[in-house]
Amino acid sequence: GAFQSLNRLVQKAASLLPILDWSRGYASPELRADVVAGSVVLFVTVPQVIAYAFLAGMPAEAGLYGALFALVIYAFFGSSRALAVGPTAIVAMMTLEVASLHAEVGGEEYAVVVVQLSLITGLMLIALRIVNFGSVVSFLSHAVVTGFITAAAILIISNQMSALLGISASPDTSMVGMGSHLLTELAETNHLALAVSVVALLLLFLCRSRLRPLLERLGLSETLIDSLVKSAPMYVVVLGILLTELLDLQGSLPVVGSIPASLPDISLNWISFTTLETLGPSAFLIALVVFIESTSIGTAMASKSRDKIDANQELVGLGAANVGASLVGAFPVAGSFARSAVNFSAGAVSPLASLVTAALLVVTILVLAPFFYGLPKAVLAAIIVVSAWQLIDVAAIRKIIDFNRTDAITFGVTFSAVLVFGVDAGVLAGVVISFVLLIRNSARPNIAVVGRVGNSEHFRNVERHEVNTSAKLLAIRVDESLYFVNARFIESYVLNELANRAEVEHLLLICTATNFIDTSGLEMLEELSENLIETGVTLHLAEVKGPVMDKLKATSFYQNMRGKVYFTTDIAMRELAGI
Repeated sequence: GAFQSLNRLVQKAASLLPILDWSRGYASPELRADVVAGSVVLFVTVPQVIAYAFLAGMPAEAGLYGALFALVIYAFFGSSRALAVGPTAIVAMMTLEVASLHAEVGGEEYAVVVVQLSLITGLMLIALRIVNFGSVVSFLSHAVVTGFITAAAILIISNQMSALLGISASPDTSMVGMGSHLLTELAETNHLALAVSVVALLLLFLCRSRLRPLLERLGLSETLIDSLVKSAPMYVVVLGILLTELLDLQGSLPVVGSIPASLPDISLNWISFTTLETLGPSAFLIALVVFIESTSIGTAMASKSRDKIDANQELVGLGAANVGASLVGAFPVAGSFARSAVNFSAGAVSPLASLVTAALLVVTILVLAPFFYGLPKAVLAAIIVVSAWQLIDVAAIRKIIDFNRTDAITFGVTFSAVLVFGVDAGVLAGVVISFVLLIRNSARPNIAVVGRVGNSEHFRNVERHEVNTSAKLLAIRVDESLYFVNARFIESYVLNELANRAEVEHLLLICTATNFIDTSGLEMLEELSENLIETGVTLHLAEVKGPVMDKLKATSFYQNMRGKVYFTTDIAMRELAGI
């Protein structure tokens, strides 16, 4: 008994702390793989998180500290073995957009708002776990997510134009505001910063397109090649620092400046009800994006190794990571696609790889922080632009537009709303239009008059196939549930079909696609049955699903109906029409 209780306790602890699960049976081969992967990821992490800190309107150390704590905390609470959590471009952009509405970017008050936003985001994610939100994540369609990511990428690139040109940042993060600011300040372009930007962009794109073939000719392994190619941001950072130092350019172009060579102080920012009321709605949307972005990446990584992630546990891991980021003065964090891909391709087998990256990040902060002083901001802007450009999936957009008109409209509305009204409003607009179009499509479902295909037990649309029918039987298949949105449309369709078929004696509704019937649907069936009786037609049902049948049996409609409920369409056709 005591052993079973202890075993249950261990299992419960493992469900709350996945690290206890993967650490069982952990051996030296796994350790070597994780150390290598964690070391490689560092070279991608450092330049990216510094760049995203500036994108969020925060100092460089906010990105480093946020990455450090997010990596450690997620390693203990997250369910993905390869997901690298930390600052990301989209979440940084959302942070800037939200926080800039409440304080001037770069000031002390702004930093406080950002930290509070991070804390509330973390608490929101944990609250979503309590209500098992992981099971309803499908409310955001692929079209909404693609439209949001595409527009956010364009906003991110637009936001970096000022840094690429070496001019002051726009205080307005909208497309119109940033465009107006660029036109106003264009004459102040720092040509040296522009030259550095162009060189950095060219190097980054060349590394993506030309470095791989060169390394392949050297006979290196695919894993090493992949890691070296994706570490291109670090090469550009090193070259930028060397260029600034050797040519003494610190006074000629904007640079990162001082980064504290010390670990962060831990402090908790208390949240008042007013702050929660003010930042809560935006924090909820950020939490939603953090969850979707991270679980999509985690699922993709897990599928490659025949593993799986727990969506609800991800809410805990990501929530804890964001709370941890707030404790060290950082902004909201999420799973990074670029860093996770490098982590996976470099051979990571467990979250220990993230702990290795975190340990090396500590060394970087304590030892190498002073060397980043002369890093040109134009280089960081180039890194952000290339990262954002990779978020635009042209193939996915083309598929959405070509395949489904509803998805194309959803994509277009989300994309346009994000660009015009901002990220928060854009996501909400996408969700709303998705539901509106879903209801609209459900209101006019596909309905088909069917007949038997030859002598088989298959029944198909009379307008599409050569089928056998009977003049005294009208068999109609409704490809939707029966509920308030479509009840009257279905009734009108049936009555119109019967109006042209004077010889019909039996109406058979085939319910293969009917997953539920609400009160409006039930009333429609009752009224339809009564009206048909007066015209000498009997209503029958076929292939009603078990859960729907259980509900129907308790109704007066079922108990008083003159027709039958048939197990299959085949049985109904043979009994009612002899075909």
